[in-house]
Amino acid sequence: MALVGTKIWYPVVRDDARGFFAELWKSGDGDKKFGQIEQLNMSRSKKGVLRGMHLQHTEPMGKVMTVISGKAILAAVCCNPEDKRFREVIQMEADSNNPTMFYADAGWARGFLALEDNTCVVYACTGRYTGSGEIAINPFSVPGLQWPVMEFIVSEKDQIAPSFQEHWIKEWHKDTVDWKNVR
Repeated sequence: MALVGTKIWYPVVRDDARGFFAELWKSGDGDKKFGQIEQLNMSRSKKGVLRGMHLQHTEPMGKVMTVISGKAILAAVCCNPEDKRFREVIQMEADSNNPTMFYADAGWARGFLALEDNTCVVYACTGRYTGSGEIAINPFSVPGLQWPVMEFIVSEKDQIAPSFQEHWIKEWHKDTVDWKNVR
């Protein structure tokens, strides 16, 4: 059973003189939190790299993100017009010194901003990526999502992506996703 919406949790961390050990995932335990993992990704970014906002309309997936080096702002926006949280934005700052797990269910667009060079983010997905099924939303267009003032490095795909309003106010994706079954 997948969690509907978003969730933030802090894994068990064991500190000692060498550093720390964090248990990020345990088979069977994760199903209670967000669902079965189908794909595991990692990205490394320079300071100012803004990745997102993305979701899929084919093989919709939940995604859990954690910062394993550096610092980032992790963000998600509910894009499911059938959800009472439609347009709700969740964002938080996370870094590698305090392991934090940030989950957003299928139907939520996700992204992050690297606040330091060599920021590595690992994301576990409950579905498989399909390029033809991806929806990209311009990351500067999401109402309520606030990025700090800085120089950004953004992919061309994200720069030219339609705005949140263009996607959902005009209802471009109203019929592309079976929103009642995205959970």
